[in-house]
Amino acid sequence: MTTIVDVTTLSIVLNGYFEDSSFITGAQPTNDDFEVFNALPQAPSADKYPHLARWYKTIANTEAPTKCEHPACGCEVIKSSNEPEPEQEDEDEDDDEDFDLFGSDDDGSEAEEIRAKIVADYKARKAQKGPLPAAKTTVVYHVKPWDIDTDLDELETKIRAIQMDGLVWGQVAKRTPVAFGIHHLEIYNVVEDEKVS
Repeated sequence: MTTIVDVTTLSIVLNGYFEDSSFITGAQPTNDDFEVFNALPQAPSADKYPHLARWYKTIANTEAPTKCEHPACGCEVIKSSNEPEPEQEDEDEDDDEDFDLFGSDDDGSEAEEIRAKIVADYKARKAQKGPLPAAKTTVVYHVKPWDIDTDLDELETKIRAIQMDGLVWGQVAKRTPVAFGIHHLEIYNVVEDEKVS
C-alpha cells in the first residue's frame, strides 16, 4: 500500500528528522537517502527547512551508490561527485627505473671538484675576515683570612705575583668586613681563555 504525502508535510517531517541525524540510515549516504532525494521535486528552502536543505546539498554532491566490484562482497560504494577520478596509469611507463635516487659512483670526480671549490671559497672568506677577538673571562676571588692577624696587604702582593701570558690583574682590590674585625679581600683578574686554562 502506497501512501501519498504532501511535499510540505514531508519537508517538515524530514527537517525535524535531520535536526539530529545526518542521513536516513547510518552515518553515510545509502540507497535510502537517494530514494528520498529523488522523491523530493526540488531543493528545499534553506530558510524554512535548514536541516533538510543541508542534507539535500550533501546528497546532491554525492554520486549514487554502486555495488562493489568484488564478487563476494555485496557492499555499496559511494563516491562524492567532487572527488576527481583516479588517473589510469600506463603500464608501459618504465621511466622511473632510470631515476637514481642516491646518485651514481661515476659522478664522483665532479662532486669532489665542486666540494673542493666550496671549501676553498669558505677558507678565502674566513681569511678575509681576519682573526676573531680573543675570548676573555673575568674572575673574581674572595680571599678569606685564617684569623684577624693575617696581613691582607702582604696576601694581595703574593696573589699579584702570579703572572702568565693572558692574565691581567685588576687595579683595585677591595677589603670588605666579614665579622669581629675580620675583613676579606676581593680581587679580580681577566684571562684570555685560549692562553690560560
